[in-house]
Amino acid sequence: MSDLKMLTLEEVAEITGVHRNTVTMWREIGIIQATKTGRGYMFSQEEIRRFQRDYKGYDISCKVKAIESYNIVNASC
Repeated sequence: MSDLKMLTLEEVAEITGVHRNTVTMWREIGIIQATKTGRGYMFSQEEIRRFQRDYKGYDISCKVKAIESYNIVNASC
């Protein structure tokens, strides 16, 4: 797959093994950055790799834990 290909919300959900609502929550918190395209969002493959690297080992299964993890990851930058 070309690194230039952007991924849809559904593709990111499938890749990460979570529901699309979870991906939306991560986007709203700022865990995953997206590009707004009309009514939807697209995600770069580079962004998904960054997400996997930065959040490895963190619990981001619900909004409260995801916000806590986001604050920890961004405090260390």
